[in-house]
Amino acid sequence: MRYPRRGARARGSSKQDFWLSFSDLMSVLVLMFILVLFYILYKYVVIQGAYQQKMDDMLLVESALSEKEGQLTDAQSALDAKEEELTQAQKDLASQQMMLNLAKQAVSDSEEELAQKQAELDEALQLVGDRETALADMESRLDAQQAQLDDQQAQLEALVGVRSRIIRSLSQTLKDNGISATVDPANGSIMFESDVFFEYGSDTLSAEGKAFIDRFLPVYLSVLFSPENEGYVSEIIIEGHTDTTDTYIKNLKLSQNRAYAVAEYVLESSTGVTPGQKTQLKSLLTANGRSYSDPILDANGNVDAQASRRVVFKFRLTDDRMIEQMRSILEESADEAQAEPTPAAEEAPLPEEAPPTEETPAPETGE
Repeated sequence: MRYPRRGARARGSSKQDFWLSFSDLMSVLVLMFILVLFYILYKYVVIQGAYQQKMDDMLLVESALSEKEGQLTDAQSALDAKEEELTQAQKDLASQQMMLNLAKQAVSDSEEELAQKQAELDEALQLVGDRETALADMESRLDAQQAQLDDQQAQLEALVGVRSRIIRSLSQTLKDNGISATVDPANGSIMFESDVFFEYGSDTLSAEGKAFIDRFLPVYLSVLFSPENEGYVSEIIIEGHTDTTDTYIKNLKLSQNRAYAVAEYVLESSTGVTPGQKTQLKSLLTANGRSYSDPILDANGNVDAQASRRVVFKFRLTDDRMIEQMRSILEESADEAQAEPTPAAEEAPLPEEAPPTEETPAPETGE
């Protein structure tokens, strides 16, 4: 910038100064305008750049938004599919819930049935327990009965052994003493034909009969009253038998009289028998007449009159009656054990045979 000179140029320079000032002002204004313009351009450029950036960002956002919309559409489709699956699952769940309810009802019914079955099972178990208790009681009773049966069997065997021993001893002792007599192997009875003791039709004991008794009786009693046997003998029986001639009553009297005659001689007049044996014999001896109630038959089934007329000596053991009762008990026990183990009923005692009459009837002639 040029500065005016002072003095002469003062007046001309004031105008120039005005224009200079104006020029400077205009320069300043132009500069200001240019600066403003540049600023505006700069702002425009900046704003345009920012706008473009914004546009680019918006495009990117729109692209991202489009992509997101596509993803959202896909997600919506997937969500719809999931909703359909959920709806189907809900339907399946409802169906399963219904089935579960039915299953629960079935389980409840099954539990009730099971409870009923359990009650029936408990009742059955109680019944089984009662049956087991009853069975145990029955087994106990059976064991007791079996023990009783074993004991009775042992007694039977012992008694059978005693009888067999006495029969063997009688047979051997009679044989050793030369006495011809046959001992029944079943019951030990000894049978003599009546003509050994009596004449035909007579009930009077003959001398030969008395002599035979004197020989026979001591030997017979030596066996029955021996220390090993006397405790078992409860009765000695003399029986008279006849043939079928004449009536039963007449033969009954004849058989009774003959049995009585033999018994009387045995107790009162026989020899070879000690007083002690006679005393003992009085407590055991009985005499019975059988008429022709038990005849002896021949091979053709006809009555053998000679053999039927006989006198029989037999003995009974102390437990003969008990043997009969025990046999009945054993038979009843065996039958009841198959059905129900109840104690065997006691057998009624066997009726005792009537003692012989004390009177001596008149001789009979019938045989």
